[in-house]
Amino acid sequence: MRQSNAADPGNVQEAKLPRRDLIILPLLSLLTLAVCLLAAEAAARYFFVAQRDDSCSIDDSNIVFRYRANCTTHGKAAEGPWVTHQFNDCGYRTKESCGPKPPGTTRIALVGASVAEGYLVAYDETFAARAARQLTLDLGRPIEIQNMGREQCYAVCAFRRVDEALALKPDLILLAVNSSDFEKMDLSDVANRFKPMQPVVDQIELRHKMDPRNPLNAVQDFVGKSRAGIAALHFLFQNPATYVRMYLISGERSAYLRRSSSPAWEKRLDAYDLLLDEMAQKARDANVPIVLMEVPTVAQASLVSMSTMPPGLDPYTLDRRLAQITARHGIQFIDALDAFKQGPPANKLFYVVDGHLNSAGHGVVSSVLVAQLEKEQSAALLGQNEAQRSAAPAHGR
Repeated sequence: MRQSNAADPGNVQEAKLPRRDLIILPLLSLLTLAVCLLAAEAAARYFFVAQRDDSCSIDDSNIVFRYRANCTTHGKAAEGPWVTHQFNDCGYRTKESCGPKPPGTTRIALVGASVAEGYLVAYDETFAARAARQLTLDLGRPIEIQNMGREQCYAVCAFRRVDEALALKPDLILLAVNSSDFEKMDLSDVANRFKPMQPVVDQIELRHKMDPRNPLNAVQDFVGKSRAGIAALHFLFQNPATYVRMYLISGERSAYLRRSSSPAWEKRLDAYDLLLDEMAQKARDANVPIVLMEVPTVAQASLVSMSTMPPGLDPYTLDRRLAQITARHGIQFIDALDAFKQGPPANKLFYVVDGHLNSAGHGVVSSVLVAQLEKEQSAALLGQNEAQRSAAPAHGR
């Protein structure tokens, strides 16, 4: 008869974890994860500092808010350097005074939102300042650009600033727009364009209202609150194809990239057609030409640089529609998108998470702007329109 052997593997029973370990081990895992996340957030807040100083913003009965005259602020995009924003005696981001135009000077009034202002880009590196310098050099005549660009001054706000722009006695009005001007357009604001403007809607609230089923909303909300989220996306979006794939998830927001834009986008463009018609009429009465420049988004710039276009997409859809609208109103249209086909990829020309142009991107836009203005607006740039206005009978002014 065989005796039992305690060392026999068949008699060894599997050891069980104490009950306390079933609680402690998961808690330790969660604690480790929390520590890692906190460390990542702390590191990201050090390397991806972001600040926008709004101390120069003051209430305005016409456009809700504007920038205070002779005010200076400092700010930084999470993906960019610290910059200084200085505003002249009219609260415009321009070094020259907005007072009476000096004799022999050409004045351009630039109207738009943050893309015109040069959002968190050093003043001398914005497309407005670059273009003014290059035009002055090329034409041998002082060219100043009164940069009226103001953060969140979208289509209706720009419409309400045309009279202010014309009061500067400019030789030309330049409107700078991108997809945000239409994406964030409220059609009720267009219908009530002659009534006092409503306060600017919180952008997170607006995004959820416009596209409540968009799965990207949760990601954007997280990124808006987390520097680690911004850092992660910044490195992820260094691949333009990855950025495009993520951007297309946004649904209605990205509909302007489709070969046929959505009905909602068409309604917004029809509303902008109406606004532009009335702006153009005021400018014609003052004998001041209007130029509209469409500044590309990261998604558009990424798509045009791809060797193979994803099916169903066309980065030029919005550009073609704006070209049609401006042609009806006798407005020069400048399409800067072609310039992004060659040269640095989109991740080198934009703050890719934030979406605004960086300094290098402003340089690309400036080159296009200068070339097209010199080609189509030589009379205005050389002050010939001003001479015609001065020679016109008083009743014709």
